[in-house]
Amino acid sequence: MMNEHLGSTAIDMEKTLERSALYIGKLSDLGLGNPNGIPSAYAKSSPEEMNELANEAVQNLVEVTDMRACACIDGRHTNCNADGSTAEVRLRRVGGSASNYGVALNAESSVAHTIPAEASLGEQITAIDSYIESATGFERSAHKGGCGGANGEVEDNEAINTNPAILEAVRAFMSIPAVETYLGTAYDDGLGERVRANAGATAELQRKAGWNGQAYVDGVEAEVPRSVEDLEVDHEDEKFHGHKENVLEIIIGDETEADDDKFVWNLKASKMIAEALAGERGQEGYAQALIAEIAKHMAVANRLPSSDTPVVLLIAQ
Repeated sequence: MMNEHLGSTAIDMEKTLERSALYIGKLSDLGLGNPNGIPSAYAKSSPEEMNELANEAVQNLVEVTDMRACACIDGRHTNCNADGSTAEVRLRRVGGSASNYGVALNAESSVAHTIPAEASLGEQITAIDSYIESATGFERSAHKGGCGGANGEVEDNEAINTNPAILEAVRAFMSIPAVETYLGTAYDDGLGERVRANAGATAELQRKAGWNGQAYVDGVEAEVPRSVEDLEVDHEDEKFHGHKENVLEIIIGDETEADDDKFVWNLKASKMIAEALAGERGQEGYAQALIAEIAKHMAVANRLPSSDTPVVLLIAQ
């Protein structure tokens, strides 16, 4: 399933980075993907062609210009920020900060246990977002144009709980040597089971409390509009709303992808979130938070893109 072809080395203008690329396979090889999801122009590309495309992409990664917020993995073009300011280049993870709440609960993070039981859903979300901001520097963030990650929170947590393919994909991904080395931990069956069980409870809590992804985005826009991206939407495209992502790029390192029409996920952002959520549980808490974070991304990958969408790992360290 996993092609071990490695790419070439490139010299950065300011520092030497070891650059390589790995074609992991199609989402269907991981047991994921939506047959009716966003189609990929690379659906029929060979592993050799995908390796070539991945090696080209890793040479063109760019520096992040704003570490105060995360962008979503959404591949649509960013016109500007919601306050009218020029678009920034940010690390990317599903939903920006919209994933914080579910991941924190599934990870059994200590911050989730410090929130008063009588707190409203909005108060709980704000408390977790504020904690993560204090630990990582990431402000609350989101995007306009409809966020699949935010809107799909309940469905994704239900999938983590009931669809074994999600955590099997997490296991397979975390077993890639370069990923395991970068994250500094391996997949753990016991922690994976805790994430699975917690996700069911999280979905039920979110449903009863009235989780609303658009309301989350609206709240972030009202509070920190500079951290909300205004994405280009094709209003004539009733099914995909302008989504044309042809590949899922997962990036190891400090740089990111600037091109449109790709799902882009920076493991650095996910690693920082997991470190923040580890709390007093140390390495065990970190490992469980990583599993919860990666599971959210795999659930989205199972729901939105086509099962023929290729997955590539880009490494620039």
